[in-house]
Amino acid sequence: MKELIVKVESVLAKMGIDPNETQTEKGQWNIAKDENLELMLDVWEENEHSFFQVMSFVCEVGDTTRPEFFKLLLEENDGFCESAFTILEDNVYLKFTAEADEMDEERIHKSITRIAYYNEMFREKLS
Repeated sequence: MKELIVKVESVLAKMGIDPNETQTEKGQWNIAKDENLELMLDVWEENEHSFFQVMSFVCEVGDTTRPEFFKLLLEENDGFCESAFTILEDNVYLKFTAEADEMDEERIHKSITRIAYYNEMFREKLS
């Protein structure tokens, strides 16, 4: 897991983000593109494997009696690459999670920028 943390911190530094300033706990960072777009990065170990995750808040679930919104989420999921919507505590998030034992810096960078891009794209659709 230490190797993965070093890779994530290297990617953040290359993006112009100080990993020490954005680290909330060991293996966790919160970064923001602007006041509307925050990404939560997590690294953890489970069953002798390392995992990397990027999550970003999109919106509140809202009216659960309207299936159109949930249908929209599922339809959008179909077009995503290595990403998906998830619902946690009545909030919608975009999420990328992968086993990261052999993940390189390029894939880490792509997963971060992909979640940010999808979040912006979906927020435009909701506007």
